Amino acid sequence: MLSDQDRIDRVARAQELRRRGESARPRDGAMARLCYEEAVLLFREADEPLVLAHTVRHLGDVYLEQGRPDLAEPCYHEALGLYRSHEHHSSLDLANAVRSLAVLRWEQTRTLWEEVLDLYTNLSIEAGIKESAARVAALST
Repeated sequence: MLSDQDRIDRVARAQELRRRGESARPRDGAMARLCYEEAVLLFREADEPLVLAHTVRHLGDVYLEQGRPDLAEPCYHEALGLYRSHEHHSSLDLANAVRSLAVLRWEQTRTLWEEVLDLYTNLSIEAGIKESAARVAALST
């Protein structure tokens, strides 16, 4: 169990890392990732579930920006679980977490349908080409 001062120190450090991570995102994804990963660890130690949820969602966004949906998805699920287990969560934070997961799933779905289209095209399967082309077009709008 952390002392009150240790908890305060960890939260302050985690908040600073989160700010640095957000600041670094547009220009230095690797630094943003490191900052968010460390902030997540500190918020876990400090037992700050709602701030942890917010931070872990942003870490998921960084992972997704870096082309790592495999790392992003568990972050989104964790954030959603934390928000949904606390009655005093912000509806906006929950909406943002659901949105992040939806964007990830949309990207995954679009990529799968594009692959299906390529496969059916290579096999000259007209019904498959027509369906997958229509789904890719719908997902691209």
